Amino acid sequence: MISLDDEISGSIESEVNKVCCRVFEKYSIDQLMEMVRGRENVYLLLHRDDREFVDIYVSNNGVDSSEFIAVPVPKRFAVLEPDKNYFEITLKANIALALRGERDFHL
Repeated sequence: MISLDDEISGSIESEVNKVCCRVFEKYSIDQLMEMVRGRENVYLLLHRDDREFVDIYVSNNGVDSSEFIAVPVPKRFAVLEPDKNYFEITLKANIALALRGERDFHL
């Protein structure tokens, strides 16, 4: 029997995969890791209504917009402990958290 949580999880997983495809069409893992290494805060901007829109935003002040969801690109596995696989997994986890409306991201 499929629970409501399973359906929501499947829906979020599908959205995460769509967003990741868009991100990785524009930027490789290496490019994203390099962006994070050289800057204070790097965010993926996702349009709240149009998941086809994905962009990068660099800021020291964060992002405050009702039109976009700001997903922090994690630094830990780009700077402190460089590892492409963990970086990708952590980025996907942050996207999932953002799509669920949570704010406690992996940095």
